[in-house]
Amino acid sequence: MKAPGKKPPKILKTLFVVCVIAALGFVAWHTIVSSLTKRRHIEREVPQLRADVVAELEDLGLARSPVIGEDGAIRFGHPPTMSSDDLMLLLRRIIQQYDLVLSSAVKYEERRELFVELSSREQRMVARFLFAPGVKGEMLAGAIRGRIGLIIDDFGYIRNRLTAGFIAMNEKLTLSVIPGHRYSRVLAEEAARRGHEVIIHMPMEPENYNGVDEEEFILLYGMEETEALGRIRRAFQEIPQAAGMNNHEGSLATLDTLLMDVLAQELLRRNKYFVDSYTTPETRALGIMARRAVPSMGRHVFLDNEDDPRYIRRQLALLASWAEETGAAIGIAHVGSSHLNTLEVLAAEIPKLKDRGFQFVYVSELVR
Repeated sequence: MKAPGKKPPKILKTLFVVCVIAALGFVAWHTIVSSLTKRRHIEREVPQLRADVVAELEDLGLARSPVIGEDGAIRFGHPPTMSSDDLMLLLRRIIQQYDLVLSSAVKYEERRELFVELSSREQRMVARFLFAPGVKGEMLAGAIRGRIGLIIDDFGYIRNRLTAGFIAMNEKLTLSVIPGHRYSRVLAEEAARRGHEVIIHMPMEPENYNGVDEEEFILLYGMEETEALGRIRRAFQEIPQAAGMNNHEGSLATLDTLLMDVLAQELLRRNKYFVDSYTTPETRALGIMARRAVPSMGRHVFLDNEDDPRYIRRQLALLASWAEETGAAIGIAHVGSSHLNTLEVLAAEIPKLKDRGFQFVYVSELVR
């Protein structure tokens, strides 16, 4: 007979094995989760580190080219008097500041170029840079980061310092004039003389239309073809300088496919373009324009729904991002007493965006 207590019961052995397996599994799971979490954290940090280093270099006066090299290197120009050793001294300060590692540095003596690769402490590549002699104008020569078309809506109501300020801007602006108002004709003429592109800001029926505004020209949901054609043609008679048209309001009218088809056929006959202001996500206008082969495009960003300089700058930055991502983007701003900051912000920010490689063009250059 076996002495009692010499071997643990079978159930205890089983429990022990299960506990060991569970413990090992927990350790493995915790290790994997920690690794993934750390990796995601690093991946989130790398773009921010890259942006911070680029900003530091730009603050130091180096000229960044918008063109990225085939190897992903960000190209910077520096004054011809600056040597590779000078650049390395600047870089070492930035490396120390952001706790980075200089993982590669190659000097090309003949071309006076310096290639640098920076990594994080976790050995994640942060950025590659190629430094070469060059000033801002040379770095931007021939490089277009994105094309932007700016439409300024609502000309016609008033004629004051604000309207004069937009017309006086030495930039390629597309000024959109509402027909039928006191100053519609004269402002269209002044804008054209200054070299701006002029389009018709065609009134279209919104939801909850009051039945009064722009009643001579407004295109209404369900309107008969002959009446709609008459209003479109009168608008072009009033503003003969118009190269195209965008809709003023129209959250209801742009749902009417028959009405939009009448408009599309008339625009095609006149060789004019159309921009959908996108006052409703359900708009049918662009689909109809495409079917009739009318040059057309949709608005990407409203710049000044809030009369706040910070908001307008953010919206302009968003517009630039659209242009950089897709090649071209259209923004709409407004002239009027409820948009007093728009002119000031655009006058200050457009030159900065141009310095960064963005090109401002007439909308006709984007839709055709």
